[in-house]
Amino acid sequence: MKERLFEIGDRVLKGFLSMGADQAIVIPSHVDRIMVRFSNNKTTVVQNWSMMGIDALAVFGKKKIITRLEDLSEDGIRRGLERAIKSAPMVADSETITEVEGTKFPDRRCAQAIEPDRIGGCISSCVGAAIREGGERSAGIFNAEVRKVAILTSSGGEGYDERAAFELNVRAFAGEGSGQGLSCATEMRALDAEGAGRRAGMIARMSRENVNWSEGSYEVIFGPIIFANLIERIGDASSAFSVEAGVSFLAGKVGERVAPETLTIEDDGSDPNGLNSRTFDDEGVAVRKTAIVQGGRMASYLHNKSTAKRFGTCSTGNAGWVAPSPWNLKVLPGEMNMDEMIRDLRRGVYVVSNWYTRFQNYATGDFSTICRDGTFLIEDGEVKGALRGVRISDNMLRILGSIRQVSSDRSWVHWWEVRTPSLVPAVLASGVMLTKAQGS
Repeated sequence: MKERLFEIGDRVLKGFLSMGADQAIVIPSHVDRIMVRFSNNKTTVVQNWSMMGIDALAVFGKKKIITRLEDLSEDGIRRGLERAIKSAPMVADSETITEVEGTKFPDRRCAQAIEPDRIGGCISSCVGAAIREGGERSAGIFNAEVRKVAILTSSGGEGYDERAAFELNVRAFAGEGSGQGLSCATEMRALDAEGAGRRAGMIARMSRENVNWSEGSYEVIFGPIIFANLIERIGDASSAFSVEAGVSFLAGKVGERVAPETLTIEDDGSDPNGLNSRTFDDEGVAVRKTAIVQGGRMASYLHNKSTAKRFGTCSTGNAGWVAPSPWNLKVLPGEMNMDEMIRDLRRGVYVVSNWYTRFQNYATGDFSTICRDGTFLIEDGEVKGALRGVRISDNMLRILGSIRQVSSDRSWVHWWEVRTPSLVPAVLASGVMLTKAQGS
């Protein structure tokens, strides 16, 4: 596959240069993917994809042209290049033109393959564990992906990177109760399918018994699934593009304290266990670990070469030709595990998961999100019952600043509500405003 990607990539690169481009970057890729859905404890849908395409950036004077080619026949490439060139007069001049990198990266190979038989076994193990823990029925999704990415630049830069990612997400139901469990890994053997099902079934069983509650501020333990959702919003806000666009609550915060000393948040595209890791970014810059929040202080924004030039700094290896973005977000662990945090909580709420996080104001961080699949009232370290219709209505910076404990145990989280793979603990935050969802 490497040879094929380099062959078509070289044709596109030479095509742009022969048509007058001053610089160009070409990223050919091939992705094999399988998605298996299950509901009512049985597999219901299996879909397979095998996709090849080329993303390309070409610079003509002060104009940057970004395009994607999926028809990779000789005529398809020619037509795609011609369409891109014809669009150049309509594109505004770029304020920032940077030199294309010429780094040659060593190949990164991956021996993982998608094995449908093992996927079926994982789902069976997951569903069985959920039932044993009290779930009556289960539904969910298994995603498996092997992606192969190359890069070629007009300055002689080259790289080739292979990665695999596996994700199992399950919801279990018991009466009106529901629970969620998941497991993510870069190797099939590292998936904990039984553990995901067990957690989902246990949470569903615990959610059957409801208790009354009132709106107000609470001590809240955010489990890894919901905390990953909030951390992803911090990753989005740390993009220098978001800062420039005026939609970041972290704008102007570099060097300031935004969280307690116990909290450190990193982006790490170099972690071999990261589901979204890669050797190089879209500009051919080596990826690395970047501290976003270090010991409670805002340490850095995420940059591509263009934003770095405007901010007077260096690229952090997070390109995105338009917007830099995180690869894998990681929160460093604390000292107490999540079970101990729950046992030490005199009165508060434990939230497992959430859906539909929405911002009322991106620049200030005001947001709301709906708690789903496990929200519990805790008194004297014991679960007293499940809460229905809980909405968190608060502010990202206020919640960050109110974190009092960070758990020692962490989990990789990636599903449709968490697009950026995140390795996160549970946290305890004070004074979190809980309101009742409409109709509750």
